[in-house]
Amino acid sequence: MNLILQAVILVILGLAIIARLKHGIVKHAALMGGGLALHTISIGAIMIPSLLSTGMIAQLKKLTTNLALLTMVHATVGSVVEIMGIILLATWLSNITNTQKCFKRKNIMRITITLWLTEIILGILLYMTLYPIT
Repeated sequence: MNLILQAVILVILGLAIIARLKHGIVKHAALMGGGLALHTISIGAIMIPSLLSTGMIAQLKKLTTNLALLTMVHATVGSVVEIMGIILLATWLSNITNTQKCFKRKNIMRITITLWLTEIILGILLYMTLYPIT
């Protein structure tokens, strides 16, 4: 389920980038906000419960295992993305009509999308580690 949700988020991010180039900021922001909402839901409804119910906490205590390192990096990057996404969306919503302020945050947005894509890739690797295809 979570892998499908991450694929949907990835498609939404792609559509948001295309929307920014072809349709303007409002459609772009709406799609990014939708992606962020799904990201938030996946963290609260899937990732945290999965972490707590699968014995991953015991694995995380062994910081030298690949699984523990991958999980911690994925969770850290994902948390940073969540915080940055909320801040970017909140600052845009607080002044929707001023597009110049939005353009001034372009570098932060680029960092956020790069981290977000990195987090999705790490999540796929983590999923494949936990549930290998046999």
